[in-house]
Amino acid sequence: MKKTGVQHRITRVYLLQLLLISLATVLGVWATANIIEQVLVKQALIKEAEHYWSLLDENPTQPRPNTRHLLGLLTSEDVKDDIPQVLQSLPDGYQRADLAGERPIVYIERQGDARLYLIFDEQRVSVLAFLFGILPLTGVLLVIYITSFLGWKKSRDLLSPLVQLADRLRHTPVEDPSVARPDLSGIDADTDSEVAVLVAALDAYADRLVSFVERERQFTRDASHELRTPLAVFRANLELLVSQIGDRPLIRRMEDTVEDMEATLETLLMLARTEQRQPESEDVIVNDLAVNLMERLSPLADRKQIRLQVRQTALLTVHSPEVALTIVLTNLVRNAINYSGSGDVTILVAEKTVHVVDYGAGMDADELARILKPFERGQSQEAGHGLGLAIVQRLCERYHWHLMVTSAPGRGTEVAIRFS
Repeated sequence: MKKTGVQHRITRVYLLQLLLISLATVLGVWATANIIEQVLVKQALIKEAEHYWSLLDENPTQPRPNTRHLLGLLTSEDVKDDIPQVLQSLPDGYQRADLAGERPIVYIERQGDARLYLIFDEQRVSVLAFLFGILPLTGVLLVIYITSFLGWKKSRDLLSPLVQLADRLRHTPVEDPSVARPDLSGIDADTDSEVAVLVAALDAYADRLVSFVERERQFTRDASHELRTPLAVFRANLELLVSQIGDRPLIRRMEDTVEDMEATLETLLMLARTEQRQPESEDVIVNDLAVNLMERLSPLADRKQIRLQVRQTALLTVHSPEVALTIVLTNLVRNAINYSGSGDVTILVAEKTVHVVDYGAGMDADELARILKPFERGQSQEAGHGLGLAIVQRLCERYHWHLMVTSAPGRGTEVAIRFS
């Protein structure tokens, strides 16, 4: 049980409640005992002494108090009771004295040459107080403790399904959509309880969410496959048109657009496959991947009169699926070629980081803020679908890579990926 969990908080409240009850009881008993001793017993002995002096004035042979709890001793000209030495040395007033191994309460009062000693035996009174006070109080405390414990136990039982539910959701790997559906079948909740309703609602929501994700994947796969055929027909007709009328700038632009669409469809299809079946990670040498990528995209760069180059300042190896890393770098370099307009596009392989730099028109702050959203494109007139950087960001989040984009109008754009 986590220390921040609701069950732990309830346990702390329960223990604090018992501590406060016990502390209040101890303070109450202590205060009551002091009040009885310092006020009630003291006043009773003072009144007892006054009463005895008044009786002694009326009857010089008045006997001293001698009951089960109170003993009176007197020394005067006529009466010489046997006073213990320890009491003779005590001053007048209310006090305790060490007498025969006990500490009774003693009240001493002088009147003329007579001195009265009232010795109160509180031990016997304490037994009565225990029988008629402490035992009932103990019973009340036991009832309070037992009911508090039962309430604490019942609250734990009621919250146990909620804690199980939170634990299941906490340990559900939401990063992987293929296993993101939590298993809520083992949660023990009373029928028609709020927790049972919550579990049923979450279970139904998980079913709808998984169904939605599966439909999205299926659509991506089907759309990618279905759109390949018309693109292939379109490309064949463009080649036929080139053979008939020759190469023209308009036809070249149409060929580039078809190539971009084919690359986008291939990326979506690969992305759908990686989400359905997580590819195994391996040690990928990014330097080799960057060189292969430059060779593959050089025809596209040549048609746009862009020089594509690779610079290497370190040997970079990344443990990840090669297909995911290929998708990311391909989209970044293709975007840089499409939107740079002219000049150079550089792939820089550095320590733990890959940079893709172009020297095109660049972007301002507002454009840079929305460029990572799906279907958002820069202000360039080049054809595109606004999916490249969104796909890159999606894969970077999945594999915990840090994506950084910096740009300025007229200075180009730099996209960097830092691998953890």
